[in-house]
Amino acid sequence: MTDTIASGPAGPANQALSKLRAGTRDGKLASHVNFGRGIDLRADPALQLCGRYASPRGRILELSAQPGGQGEWCGLHLKLEARDLRGWGALGFVLCGMAPQMQLLRGCVRSGTSEGFSDCFFSKHMLLRPEESSFADALMLTGGPQLPLQAPWRELILFLPPEAFELTLTDWRVFLV
Repeated sequence: MTDTIASGPAGPANQALSKLRAGTRDGKLASHVNFGRGIDLRADPALQLCGRYASPRGRILELSAQPGGQGEWCGLHLKLEARDLRGWGALGFVLCGMAPQMQLLRGCVRSGTSEGFSDCFFSKHMLLRPEESSFADALMLTGGPQLPLQAPWRELILFLPPEAFELTLTDWRVFLV
């Protein structure tokens, strides 16, 4: 069993985040935006999401979103290669970020199933505020919430507010121990 965030099933997600943090890019927000391999923003089309994003060197993302309609959901999706979690103890993430106005985010692991997918939410909410803050949470893989230990695909989703918001994610890392 590997217990570092640099290798193992969490490694590809961390490499994708590292590439986003190391590069520079910017553009317009829409109901689907791909920020790099395995990193996407997806929003309810009814939200009519618009706004801007930037990924300056040293940060994951800066988002300024202005919905043009009423929608139910908006999420930042990170593809996970962790299809088989048997033998692992916990799956989690660490996030650092800030927002000019307080913003509440929620994380979940979405696992593919024969019926579609199932969501397993982390127990804590993330509160972003004007000062940069750190957040960590993990799902215990035995005796905790019902996360399927085997799935054809998985992703970690940060659910963002389905209304106007500004926020900065300075760092984001996934771990599997």
